[in-house]
Amino acid sequence: IGAGMLASAAFGLTGSVLTVNLPQSVSVGSAVLPSGEYKITELSMNDGNSLFVFRSDKGNEAVSAVATKSAEPAADQKTSVVLSKDNGTLRLDKMFIAGENIGYQFAK
Repeated sequence: IGAGMLASAAFGLTGSVLTVNLPQSVSVGSAVLPSGEYKITELSMNDGNSLFVFRSDKGNEAVSAVATKSAEPAADQKTSVVLSKDNGTLRLDKMFIAGENIGYQFAK
């Protein structure tokens, strides 16, 4: 089951910031992000993957997650995150950024 969430962004170049509001807790990698607003920053890695750093508006510690680039662009050309259910838990599955011809797939 996938659910998309709209996100506002000026994102595309490494170091830009994406803002997303999570209405409930979401797991990303081995961490759990409580509901709330997050600023997400992308850092390029030497292996071609991207490291996304999530910072909460509540002042919690930053959480980072690795995503691989996929050839799947955003279908509606909007910036969005896609959540999926994994054993009853919402998980950050994919992210699409408007203006980019690729998407990002997060590891479980």
